[in-house]
Parts: sequence; structure tokens; C-alpha cells
Amino acid sequence: MNTKSTPQTRQFALSPDELSQWNENGYLVRLDVFTAAENDALRQVAEDIVDGKRPFPPAHIDQNALVRDKKAEKAGIYAMHKIHHPSCYCPEFLARVRDPRLTDPLVDLLGPDLLGINNLFIWKAPKIGLGFPWHQDKFYFRSRFKTETTIGTWTAIDAADRGNGCLYVIPGSHKWDIFQHDDLEGSQQNEFKLARGVRDEDGVAVEVPPGSVIWFHSHLLHKSMDNHSLRFRRSYVSHYLSAHAEWAHPASDRGRGQPVMWIRGETFPDKVHEVKRDIIPVPKSA
Repeated sequence: MNTKSTPQTRQFALSPDELSQWNENGYLVRLDVFTAAENDALRQVAEDIVDGKRPFPPAHIDQNALVRDKKAEKAGIYAMHKIHHPSCYCPEFLARVRDPRLTDPLVDLLGPDLLGINNLFIWKAPKIGLGFPWHQDKFYFRSRFKTETTIGTWTAIDAADRGNGCLYVIPGSHKWDIFQHDDLEGSQQNEFKLARGVRDEDGVAVEVPPGSVIWFHSHLLHKSMDNHSLRFRRSYVSHYLSAHAEWAHPASDRGRGQPVMWIRGETFPDKVHEVKRDIIPVPKSA
């Protein structure tokens, strides 16, 4: 597929200093990438989905684990954990994952031909929003794709700080091998495993204001903490893959996970090429 859609001039390309920071640390932060109005519009779409005002597959709407397990009493968006794969079903989210403010820097890191492989809108509600343990994204994505790295982007819808459960990273851990990840007990922890032997004291809090974006390498060790505040810590996370990557398994095993979405550039028939370009209709039964 030759889309001829990658612009020749990239307004939001990485500077030499940013590229150096990436190579050294495995993550990069930019402030004021999106406006309050832009993030508020995306938040409203997410809340309309939860309220049933927008069609969306129920299987991709997840409650907060404490509410789900009847350990906390909340309703509406306060009971929410995340919606999964919104870019597959909502044009507003698809436009966001293709926004050059997110993807221009990716061209410097992955090349001009990009695919979207996963995205989620997270609420992390006041007092009951749960964090996730130390992990590396490639531990999970390597079961689907053969590639040196995927890259995640984490957009702050609200301010993210130590009080409401910001991200923590271990700078430079993108140069390390993939850790053994062990099972955990707990309401929400069955979604993730814990990277074995990671020391909390090596972590650095990444506190950012609304509209900021964090780009991070798939080997980078990162976690988030519980929300102990009276504020939401909403975020939008999207993960990207080079279109030159290959499938990790035969065709019969590729149906697992969300559809791979075209982002920009070209796709290649001998690589990861089962690509959706447009919004997937939500089944009427949903």
C-alpha cells in the first residue's frame, strides 16, 4: 500500500538534543503538546462511551477493579478503569493516534512507515484508581511481533504527579534485556506481571502537567502508583510499530489482539500487513 501521506517536512520532528536524551534514557517528555480544549474533547468522547451515548463494544470497557469486586462503591465514570482500542471505533481517537504531534517524533525513532497496535483511555479515579507494577511492554508485544522495539506514547489528560499516580521510569533500562515477569495477586494486577528483581529506589517519577506527552521505548522499565488524591489522573496511551516488523507467529495465530491500524507511510505485503485504515463498525448487538 503506497499512501504517499507522510509529509516531506515534519514540524514536530525531534531535535538533536531530544534524540540524545532518547538514546541515553529510553524516554522523552514534551510539554504543552495538546491544548486543554483538545484533551477535554477526547475526554468527553470517552465519557460518552461509558454513558452509552456512543456505540462501543462492551467487552472493551473495563470497570475499576475495586468497584468490580465490590470493594468500593462508585458509579459512572468514577467506577471506570479504561476503554480499550478506542481508535478502532471512534474517529476522534483515530485522529489523535495519527496526529503529527505524536507521530512526527516517531519517524525519527521507527522510520516513516508506522502502524498502531494498541491504545487505551485510562481514568484512574480519585482514591480508588490502581497503579501497575514494574514491567516492560516488549514482554507482552513480543508474542505478536518481531521487531527491535515498539514505542508507547502517554498523553496526560490531567496533571500527573506523585499524589494521583504518575508514571515512574528507570532511565537507561531500555538498554537492558527483557526481565522475567512474575504473576501477582490482587484485583487489577492480573492485567500485568511484575518484572523480577527491579528496585523501587532506581525509579524516577515523571510528573507532568496536562497536555504533556511521554514517549517510551518498549524495553523501558516503568510503573504507575495508586491514586491517593481527590483528583482524577486520566491519560491516553497509544503504542506504535514499524511497518517493517514481522509477525511472531503463523497466520493462524494472528487473530489475537486488536486490529493493526495504519498510521502513516507505507505497508508491505511480506511484513505486518493485516491493516485497517478506517473505523470498524460496532456490531449492533454491542
